Amino acid sequence: MTEGIHLISNGKQSLEQFVSVAQVVSPYVNYIHIREKHRTDDELVKWIDELVKKGISKDQLVMNERVALAVQAGVKGVQLTDHSEDVSSVRTKHPNLLIGRSVHSIEEAQQAVRDGVDYVIFGHIFKTNSKPGLAPRGLKQLERLTESISTPVIAIGGITPERVESVMAHGASGVAVMSGLIDSEKPIEEAKHYLGGVRHGYSC
Repeated sequence: MTEGIHLISNGKQSLEQFVSVAQVVSPYVNYIHIREKHRTDDELVKWIDELVKKGISKDQLVMNERVALAVQAGVKGVQLTDHSEDVSSVRTKHPNLLIGRSVHSIEEAQQAVRDGVDYVIFGHIFKTNSKPGLAPRGLKQLERLTESISTPVIAIGGITPERVESVMAHGASGVAVMSGLIDSEKPIEEAKHYLGGVRHGYSC
């Protein structure tokens, strides 16, 4: 199952800060992505170790781009981008690894599906501070993309708990969240709100 809520680190927090949030919201999210492009492999191993020490299963962890590290550490999956190793190459070498791909167009999504991806993350859907000056792709484009493939689509970008149901109504199988949980003063309450929106979306 790749649907649901994906918590993604934002590269701005310390290990201690991220672990403190990840630990309390882990019962309410499906996957926790370690997206720390500026950190070394040794640092990322420490991140994984600390998350596991706090009771988070490796089956809940996804490593951004670092395929060899993900395999070595025994985490569930890897999130690839257009700068990463090809999905088809990773799938061939690591058939049991959960593979996600970040995409920005229908064509990219369709190619990722042909290459054997398990899910795609598509965005940004709404205006977000992490993408200043870039126009959001919006719900209609999300809907067109979800209709073009059968693989689960995880929506990202400016998604608040209040927007989850509309995102799901336009074909998404789940949402990816960064600041909505990481920067929240009440992450548990926010996580419950996100989960409520996802569950309502499933039932509609």
